Amino acid sequence: MNWLLSLFPPAPITWDGIATIAAAILAAGIVALGFLHERRQHARSRRAEAYAGALQAVSDYLEAPYRVRRRSGAVADRFALTAHVSEIQSRLDFYAAHLALIAPKVLDAYTALVAAAKAEAGPQMSAAWKARPTRHDRDVPLVAAYPHPRADAARTAVLAAMKAHP
Repeated sequence: MNWLLSLFPPAPITWDGIATIAAAILAAGIVALGFLHERRQHARSRRAEAYAGALQAVSDYLEAPYRVRRRSGAVADRFALTAHVSEIQSRLDFYAAHLALIAPKVLDAYTALVAAAKAEAGPQMSAAWKARPTRHDRDVPLVAAYPHPRADAARTAVLAAMKAHP
């Protein structure tokens, strides 16, 4: 070790040296804080996208009775609608699992929303399948809406949980 000190003798500590070290530490701290802020923002953005996708899947499910009611009656139309509803079910399951991983505090509220949507839109879809298919353009506007007050209330609770867990 002494031979190393003989090659590089310690320099006396000066105010310039202290200022240089302090500036380097400050710069490293600023870079670290910037990195942490960037990571936090990226995670928040990813969570927001997941929240939006999860809510969209529920909205698509609640919209399904309208699509079924307005079907043309063709075999291909029936197949497309059942495939569409199956795909929505898959997305509901996907987002439940995804939220369990990224936002477990939101999962219970989301599960309640999905249950409310299925309880309301499920029977509405069944009734829509039993109704006559749409034959004329004048039949496309439905006179009565398919209400979903339980799902609306559950959606408000999910939004509150999502806001509490940014």
